[in-house]
Amino acid sequence: MEIEIYRGLDNGVETLGSMNVVSNGATIFKCDTLELPYKDNQSKISCIPKGVYFCQKVGSTKNIPYEHISVMDVPNRNGICIHTGNLHTQILGCVLVGTGYGDINKDGQKDILNSKLTYTKLMKILPLQFKLIIK
Repeated sequence: MEIEIYRGLDNGVETLGSMNVVSNGATIFKCDTLELPYKDNQSKISCIPKGVYFCQKVGSTKNIPYEHISVMDVPNRNGICIHTGNLHTQILGCVLVGTGYGDINKDGQKDILNSKLTYTKLMKILPLQFKLIIK
């Protein structure tokens, strides 16, 4: 099983994308993503570079108090995760998941919707370890 993230609009503030969970060549789950824009892979202000990464589910931590997905071996970075959230201001280089976009906080930027529900569904189908491909 693997996750594929396809990045779309990067407006310099945030990056919108889509995620597919693929098993045996078939897409079994789809959702939307929200990331920071690419800023030379700088810690906490940039999305991670396109590429292939190993991921694993990890338990609660000080910063994320629920089971989440750790993205491993990102060059010159650590603490990169896939987790819940709605606003680009809640991201420090990680990936938020949800379905649909809207301007929740009226700041003129698209926020991701239905994050907790989408994340719960995603976590139920993912194995403990898998591959992430960012295109």
